Amino acid sequence: MKHTPAPGAVLMLLAVAHTAGVASERPATVILRAWGVPEIARVDVESFATRQIIEAFEQRFPHIKPVAPTGIEIPGRDTKDMQTLMQIAGDIPQHVMYVNFRQSDTYIRSKFLCALDRDIEQLAGVSMKNGHLMDLDAYLAELRKGPNYAREIADRVPYQCWKVMRRECPYGLECPHLRKWGEAPAARHQHTWCFPVGPDFIALFYRKDLLLEAGLPDRVPETIEEMLQWCRKLTNPRDNRYGLEINLGELGWSTLSFLYSLGGRVVDQDAEGNWHCVFDSEEAVEAYYQVARFFLEPFENQYGRWTGVVYVGDPRLAREMKIAMFFQYLDQRFFANYDPVQYGFGPVPKGPTGLRGAEFNARMVGIYAGIDDQPELRRAAWEYVRFYDGPEARLIRTRALVENGMGMYVRPKLLEEAGYHDYVRLVPRGWEEAATIALQTGIPEPYGRNCQQVYTYVSKAIDQIRVDDVVRRALAGGDAAGAKNRIREILRARVKRSNERMLNILSPEERAFRNRVALIVAAVIFIIFGFVFHRVFKVFARSQLADPVRYRGGWQFTRYKWAYIILLPALISIALWEYWPIVRGTVIAFQDYNVRGFSRWVGVENFANVLFDDEFWHSMWVSLCYMVLFVLFGFGAPIVLAFLLTEIPRGKVLLRVVYFLPAVLAGPVVMFLWKSFYSPYGMINEVLNFFVALLNLIPGVNIAEVRTAWLESPRFVLFFCLLPTIWAGMGPGCLLYLAALKTIPDEIYEAADIDGAGIWQKIRHISLPGIKALIMINFVGAIIGAMKGGAGFILAMTGGGPYTPYGQSEVVGLHIFWQAFAYLRFGPATAMAWVLGAMLIGFTVVQLQRISRMEFRTVTGTK
Repeated sequence: MKHTPAPGAVLMLLAVAHTAGVASERPATVILRAWGVPEIARVDVESFATRQIIEAFEQRFPHIKPVAPTGIEIPGRDTKDMQTLMQIAGDIPQHVMYVNFRQSDTYIRSKFLCALDRDIEQLAGVSMKNGHLMDLDAYLAELRKGPNYAREIADRVPYQCWKVMRRECPYGLECPHLRKWGEAPAARHQHTWCFPVGPDFIALFYRKDLLLEAGLPDRVPETIEEMLQWCRKLTNPRDNRYGLEINLGELGWSTLSFLYSLGGRVVDQDAEGNWHCVFDSEEAVEAYYQVARFFLEPFENQYGRWTGVVYVGDPRLAREMKIAMFFQYLDQRFFANYDPVQYGFGPVPKGPTGLRGAEFNARMVGIYAGIDDQPELRRAAWEYVRFYDGPEARLIRTRALVENGMGMYVRPKLLEEAGYHDYVRLVPRGWEEAATIALQTGIPEPYGRNCQQVYTYVSKAIDQIRVDDVVRRALAGGDAAGAKNRIREILRARVKRSNERMLNILSPEERAFRNRVALIVAAVIFIIFGFVFHRVFKVFARSQLADPVRYRGGWQFTRYKWAYIILLPALISIALWEYWPIVRGTVIAFQDYNVRGFSRWVGVENFANVLFDDEFWHSMWVSLCYMVLFVLFGFGAPIVLAFLLTEIPRGKVLLRVVYFLPAVLAGPVVMFLWKSFYSPYGMINEVLNFFVALLNLIPGVNIAEVRTAWLESPRFVLFFCLLPTIWAGMGPGCLLYLAALKTIPDEIYEAADIDGAGIWQKIRHISLPGIKALIMINFVGAIIGAMKGGAGFILAMTGGGPYTPYGQSEVVGLHIFWQAFAYLRFGPATAMAWVLGAMLIGFTVVQLQRISRMEFRTVTGTK
C-alpha cells in the first residue's frame, strides 16, 4: 500500500530544505588578523573613531571578522615592526600587515607581500595590459583614466607614496602573480605592493606663550638661521627652558628636516637601481654643521652664557620642561595630547638657499603573500584595505571626532566633505597651509634596501659630531671651516661603514679578505667542535675502561635492554630539541634564510659579516661584563647563604623556605616587580629619599630628592638587571650547597669544636674543602650560563637599552635574539651562535672532565 505524506509534513520538509539551502549559500565567517583594529582596552577618541569604522565594515561585510593581532611589548625597543616579523616566523602572520617606508624594501625582497596591481586597477575602474612593464609615470597615466581614480585613489595616494609602493618584483621570471594573471613574464618588472591609509607630514610646533614672553612673533621661523637666533633668545637652562628639542635616541630622524632643507639625502639610488648611503655629501656636511651649532655653539643672552640651545635630557621628561620648538607629525593625533590654544605650528624652516624640505611619510598596509592561494581570505583582506581609509571611513572618522568634541583638530577639507562647515573656522590657523606645503615639499622617508636600520647609522654619525672635541673647539672659536672639515671626515667614515654594514657594499679586495677570514674561522669552529666531541668521548670511555668489573665491552643490548628502552624517550627528546636544531642551524648559518622558504646559499658570507660586526663584539663585551658581575656578586651568594643557614641553631627550615620562595615566582613576574622598584618613584628611590630627608634635617643641608630611572642609566643598568636574578637564584642554589654540606661527617665538626675552632676556621678548613669539587663544577657552569644567559630577564627589564648608541645591557644572547626575530636575519644570527659556542666550548670540556673524575657516594644520617 502506497503511503502519501500529510500536507503539513510536506511543508515542513520544504521549509527545512529551504533553510538548508540558504545556510549553504551564506559565506563562511572569515577571521581576518588585521593591523589597525583597535584593542578593546583602548578608550581614546581615535580608537573610538576607528572602532566605528570597523563596525561599519562588518555591517557591509558581515562574513568578515577583523581581529587585532596582538603581540608582546618590549621596553627599550620599538616593537611595531618586530611583532609583525615574529608573527611571520611563528606561522601566525597578520593577514593585513603594517608596512612603513623604511621596512618596505625588506618586506618586498623577503616576499612577504602580495602584488596589489589588479586590486588597485579595479578600484580605479581600468583594465590594464602589461602594466608591470610600464615605468611609474606611464602606469599612473593609465590609472588616471579610470572613472573612480579621483574619488578612490587620487586623494588617498600622494605621488611620493607611489615611489615606495611600486617597486621591482623579487621573483623575476618566476613571478607567481604574472602567472596567475596570464601576463608575459619578464626578468625585471614592477608591482604595487602596499596601499596607504593616511599620510603623515612633519611640521614645526612651537609654544605660543614662550614666544610671546620673549617678544617673538606668533609664527614659526622662516629659516634655520632665524630658528637658531630665536632659540638662543628663548634658552634659559636655569628655568628648565630650552629653544629646541631633538631626541638623542632618534638623532637620525629628529634632524631629518635639517638635512632635507639643505638639499641632502640619507640614501640614494644609482642608474642601475643600487642603493648607497649619501649622508656625506656637501649638502649633508652643511646640514649637520647647522645641527652642531644648535648643540655646541656658545652664545650669550640676557640669562647668561650658554652652550647649545637643545634639550638633551630624558625625552620622557620633555613635557615637564619649557621647550619652545620641536618637530612632529601634523595630524589630529597630535592635538589629542596637546592644547592648540598653547601650541602653534607651521612648515619646517627653509635652508640658506631658500629650499624647504620635510620628511613625508604615510601609514601603509599590505596583504601577506602566504594567503594569496586562499581566495576568500585574500578577497577579505583587500576589502579591509580598501575600506579602512576610503571615503566612507573618512566620513565616519570625521563624524566621530566632531561628536566627541575634537572637530577643531580635523583638517578643514575633511570637515567640508562631511558637511561640518561651521567647524572650519575653529580649526587652528595654518593647518591646511602647513599640510599643503608639507605635501608639495615633502621628501619620502628613506625606503631603500635595508633602510629599517638607516637611522641607527645616521644617529651614530650625528652623535659622534655632537661629542667631538675638534668640532666643539672649532665652533667655540668661530672656525666654521674647521668644524665643517671635521664633520666631513666623520660623515665619510660613517657612510663607508654604513655602506659596508647596512648595504654590504665592499670592494672586491675587502670582500675576498673577509671571506678568507670567515672560511678559516668557520673551519676552526667545526674542528674545535669535532675535537671536543672526540675528547669528551675519550674521557668517559677511559673512565669506563678503568672499571673492568662493570665494563665488559660492547653495547650488551640483551643484558641491558630495559635500560636502553627506558633511556630511548629521553634520547629522542634530546635529539629532537637539542641536536636537530644544531644540525639545522649549521645549514642556516650558510644561507640567506627566508621563513617563507626562499632561502639561498651565501657560503661563509654570514660569518664574514659577523666577524667584522662591531655591534656583535660590543654585545660580547657586555656579556663579559655581565659574567664578571655575576661571578663577583651572584656566584658566591648561595654559598654564603648555605653556610649561614648551616650554622644558625634554630629556624633552619623556616629560613630555607623563605629564601626558596622567590624561585617559585615566574621569571617575568620577578623582573616586572623589580622593574617597578627601579622607577623614579619606586622602592629604591624611596629608600634613598628617606635618608635624604634625614640629612635635610641638618641645618644648612638641602639635598634634592632622588628620582633616578635606574634602568635608563648606562652606568648602572647592567648591575641592576643582574640583581633580581641573584635575589631569585640564591634559594635554589643554596639548597644544592646545603645538600653537599651534609656529606661532611659530623665528627669532623665535633673535633673542630673540641679544638676550639670558630665558625670562620670551620668554614675555611672543613666546609670549603668538603664542597670544593661542587664549587668548581658550578663555577665553570656559572661562567657558561652567564655568558649565554641573562637574555630573557634583560629582555623583560630593558629590551637591551639604553642605547647610546649601542645597547648598554644588550648581552650577546639578546643581540642574537634581535637579529633573528626583530630583523629575521636568521643566517647571521646562527653564525653568531656558532662563534659564541666556539668561544665557550673550552669551559664545557673542563666541566665534563671534572665530572668524569668525581666520585659520588651515598651518605647516611643527618645533621
